[in-house]
Amino acid sequence: MNETVLSVVGLVLVAISLCFSALQTREVARQSRINNGIGSATALVEVNNLIRSWHERLLHDPSARPYFFDGKPCPPDDAERPKVLTFAELLGDVLECNLQMASLLPAFHFAHSWHHWPAEMLQHSPILNEVVESHPAWWPTLHLLQQQIRAGVPLTHPLSKGHKTRRRSSHSDLGGGVRPRHDTDAGTAIPGGDKAAIRLQR
Repeated sequence: MNETVLSVVGLVLVAISLCFSALQTREVARQSRINNGIGSATALVEVNNLIRSWHERLLHDPSARPYFFDGKPCPPDDAERPKVLTFAELLGDVLECNLQMASLLPAFHFAHSWHHWPAEMLQHSPILNEVVESHPAWWPTLHLLQQQIRAGVPLTHPLSKGHKTRRRSSHSDLGGGVRPRHDTDAGTAIPGGDKAAIRLQR
């Protein structure tokens, strides 16, 4: 009799333990979804801040806008070239950060379309194309997108699983690597490499 009672009590305790474990698992999953949502929202805000900072610089110097939105070329003898090169390098940092951050989001499908704006900028800006082509290791993901455009294939996010192009080696997977800056414009050049967010928010 006692053995039967003990067995029943043991089974009840096991059932209670399993129910408690199930509730714990459900709560952990719920917290994970919440944290993923917060992470995605934070990433979106940070990327938008970078984009806005670059546009604010352009707003203070509107003469540079045609080089990025209207397809205006920037030949070596262009008096604006030093300044425009700096703008192009800063934009390359922003676009690379945009592409890299999208791939790091917990729910990548949320940001798989983030390559559309970088692609349009590459298609409309000869000077951006030039700097990316000249230094592919500085902006490896942006360079992969540039290759897609030139190949005429359907555009996808370069870091999505469906993209089969192999990434070129770089010094850093999260910022294109630390690179030298030529002092093209002492008034606007900002030294650094993979610290695009810090540079642009100053």
